[in-house]
Amino acid sequence: MEFVTFHAWIGSRDSVHPNQSLDSEEQVQLIRMMFKSVELSCPGSTATLLTNVRKMGLRWPLNRRVVVGEVNAQDLMLERALAQQRYLFASDMRAPMVLLDSDILLNGSLSDVFRRPFDVALTWRPNHDMPINGGLILLNNMRPNVTKDFFARYVSIYRSKYAQQAKWFGDQLALRDCVGSGIDGGSEHLITVQDGCRVLLLPCGTYNFSPQNHYRAINTSLSDKIVLHFKGQRKRLMGPFWRAWLRPAHSRLPWIQFKGWRERRVIAREAERERQGASGTMSKQAQGSV
Repeated sequence: MEFVTFHAWIGSRDSVHPNQSLDSEEQVQLIRMMFKSVELSCPGSTATLLTNVRKMGLRWPLNRRVVVGEVNAQDLMLERALAQQRYLFASDMRAPMVLLDSDILLNGSLSDVFRRPFDVALTWRPNHDMPINGGLILLNNMRPNVTKDFFARYVSIYRSKYAQQAKWFGDQLALRDCVGSGIDGGSEHLITVQDGCRVLLLPCGTYNFSPQNHYRAINTSLSDKIVLHFKGQRKRLMGPFWRAWLRPAHSRLPWIQFKGWRERRVIAREAERERQGASGTMSKQAQGSV
């Protein structure tokens, strides 16, 4: 498979947008961890970064590459869709393509998903306004023209209907319209046909899971979750999870195992502090209500 992520630097160190400010070493580390998780969970895959940064100071292995293009900072999510479309249309799609956010870790293989007869796979959640999360899009190479037509339709809807939301959320609204607002993805692995394209709906709870923003949520390997999405402030948990669970699970080196054990102790200690803090808060609230 080929895994493609997008990240742009627009000159602001104060931005909280998940797809910008690549000047931060912390942001670069997120991308490194994400691609390392790809290497571990889907060995033999390639990795591509779509960005507007020409010099990042990264040592980039041969199975990774950087594609540089211009980015309009005011329309960042639309710019991501356009960059993805350009890259997809230039590809011969000899392998399936996975478009994913840079704050994602693969916690398992996607091979089983690609054994299904689909063209595009999206992750569904029970949210009426935005049932499709745009952080993970799987593009199969069984029928490349059909896959590309779907993506072109998605971008067209985005530009025509949701141009006012080009910086945030417009991608998810456009994807919803592509799938159809009446689709119920509650049944796992539902395949629906939209304009000749077979769209597979995967549950976010397994393939785009966002843990709660506390250490208690990562005090376990989350082995039943294939894709972990550390959205927003959850990014602070991405490194600890990687060091505690994901990297040691794929290495027998004693120092990696030791570092994993040490990181798990730190997480357990922080989780206990959170539990005690929550108990203290509840106790005070109970006293105040008497």
